[in-house]
Amino acid sequence: MKQKIGLLVMAYGTPEKEADLMPYYTSIRRGYAPTEEEVAVLKRRYEAIGGLSPLADITRGQAERLVKQLNESSNDIEYELFVGHKHMAPFIEDAVSSMHEAGITEAVAIVMAPYFSMFATASYFERAKRRAARYGLMISEVTAWNEEPEFLAYWCKALQETLDVVKDKQVGVIFTAHSLPYHVIHMGDTYPQVVEATAHHIAEQVGLTQYSMAWQSAGVRGDWLTPDVAEVTRQVANSVEAIVYVPIGFVCDHLEILYDNDIACKALCDELQVMYERVPMPNTDETFVKAMAQAVRRVPIKDEVTE
Repeated sequence: MKQKIGLLVMAYGTPEKEADLMPYYTSIRRGYAPTEEEVAVLKRRYEAIGGLSPLADITRGQAERLVKQLNESSNDIEYELFVGHKHMAPFIEDAVSSMHEAGITEAVAIVMAPYFSMFATASYFERAKRRAARYGLMISEVTAWNEEPEFLAYWCKALQETLDVVKDKQVGVIFTAHSLPYHVIHMGDTYPQVVEATAHHIAEQVGLTQYSMAWQSAGVRGDWLTPDVAEVTRQVANSVEAIVYVPIGFVCDHLEILYDNDIACKALCDELQVMYERVPMPNTDETFVKAMAQAVRRVPIKDEVTE
């Protein structure tokens, strides 16, 4: 009989209907309700990408493929999937409670964000373990998975294929990831250095000798990590005919990609008269999902089979 282990997949969460906008925005603002104007701005951005974000559906697809890969390669472990969100129901705590109700006593948790951050990903694990402590449920962490060979392989292949599209032009490459508040960086969060090291590795693998790193999708309050993607775009556009954006800080198509990149960055490229290209997001790509599966397998679990 196979040992049953919980697989807790944690993600940021997104509104799935218009009525979710206010509670979602209130959650990301740590309980402070947004103004009507702020909600209207968010609503317009969703409308610009064709309605609400595809994030929820893609996250479910990634999680389902992940548990499928894991169970197909294990002779002794059966993973049972539970999905919890930081800012939308079902919340992380709901997923942990569901594990307990299903009789799960041990689980592995992974965040749909490949880089560890004290500000970002650590809070997911803290919330999960706080609820798990009620039940004596043991949760092991996949703290990061950006160094998995398949993670790097996906981005190298996707970038090379995109560069082939613009091979007849003088091209600038901008790697991007989500910005963080400066006060978090001053507290010692290593997220920027890890992202930059990953960008360097990918660039090296595809033979790039010149590229830029930029931060995107910053919040509207306080000081955030720079240089911002708009600033870098203006600099790079001075000497190229096309710009290829590589959003290595994200794992799927959602608002930050479909609006902040495909609408805002493209509009800026149009203004600067340079061609806009973006590397396709991993979404449910098999190689990319395998990166997560390998990271989960590396967590010590009795009798687990590895490839």
